[in-house]
Amino acid sequence: MRQEEYMYKVAETNYNRFYKQGFATAGHNGPHGHIDTPVRNTSHYLIIYSYLYKKTKDKKYIMICEKFVDYLINVQISSKSGAMHCMISDSFDHLNGLIGQGWVIEALLYYYEIFKDEKCLNTAKSIFYSQKYDWKLHLWHRIELDGSDIGIDPTYNHHVWFAASSYKLADFCKDDLIDKIIRDFLLYGSERDFQVYQNDGLLKHHVNLNTQILNVVKWKRFIKKILTPISFFNSRKFDFKYMEYAYHIFDLYGFCILKEKYGDLPLFSSKKYIEAEACAKNINYLNRKNGIDRYINYGKPFNVYSYSYNSLCFEYPFVVKKCKFNNPSIVDKLFDIQTKLMWDDTTGMFTKNQPDIETWNARTYEIIRYLES
Repeated sequence: MRQEEYMYKVAETNYNRFYKQGFATAGHNGPHGHIDTPVRNTSHYLIIYSYLYKKTKDKKYIMICEKFVDYLINVQISSKSGAMHCMISDSFDHLNGLIGQGWVIEALLYYYEIFKDEKCLNTAKSIFYSQKYDWKLHLWHRIELDGSDIGIDPTYNHHVWFAASSYKLADFCKDDLIDKIIRDFLLYGSERDFQVYQNDGLLKHHVNLNTQILNVVKWKRFIKKILTPISFFNSRKFDFKYMEYAYHIFDLYGFCILKEKYGDLPLFSSKKYIEAEACAKNINYLNRKNGIDRYINYGKPFNVYSYSYNSLCFEYPFVVKKCKFNNPSIVDKLFDIQTKLMWDDTTGMFTKNQPDIETWNARTYEIIRYLES
């Protein structure tokens, strides 16, 4: 499979540099532009190198994984709240929201499943409980490094991925409270926050709460909507669903992880969920809305949050399999699209049209769930 081959190429290209550093090189959260610490990319690469060890039994992968685990555990120990320091920038938070914490948990648990390292399990559990679940709102508050509560994370997929990355903790730690929290989030939070647009089933990006942050978001969307007729000047600025087109598959990927254990819950048979799956199945629609055809045919910019950040090439195969779309040929077609968008003959890698190559390379780990499912 070409996606796996490319992930292997990324891992080998960076091995010596990362081994010497003891961690993966940081990016800046793709087009979002938030300066990261090495935590996020180290977590993603920990999964890649752990997977490569499972496949090859090459001990060099154990060696780099041990360095990465030590780095992540030391970062967690240095935090007053127990949360991971994922961002340097003060413009958002230092956590990368809930999702930054979830990505570290995901990596530590993947490593734990292979090597049974109790330190990883205990660290993952500490990170999970560093964030505060609100039983009334059925969402998590972000708890900063210093222990301060900075409020509900307004981005819905952050909650989804935090839950998806963490649910195995309940079994590994024999902790029923973790399972109870995630079930509560999926049962009651989803009734309010799992929202799709009526015309196409596209998932909405933010939780459905009336907070100060979301009121600003809604006002900006209103302005964009009334200016849509002149959107040809700058499609990114005026299309109020611009980010959601690019995040739909990534969002559904998170729900597909949760569905493996919680598929009996009402959300996964609901009309809204079926509509979201139907939107994902119509990949030509999403590609068109993300400006892919326009780039290939006319050289016009495509959505900066799509293939050069949330790459369907690496995310969509898992969704195809879990949603039973019965379209295996699309996996190869997506690699071809990725090549047209980003392949650079000079570097021999996907470095063209790339806002953050370090983070993009790390995110090739997303193909592993497809390979192992």
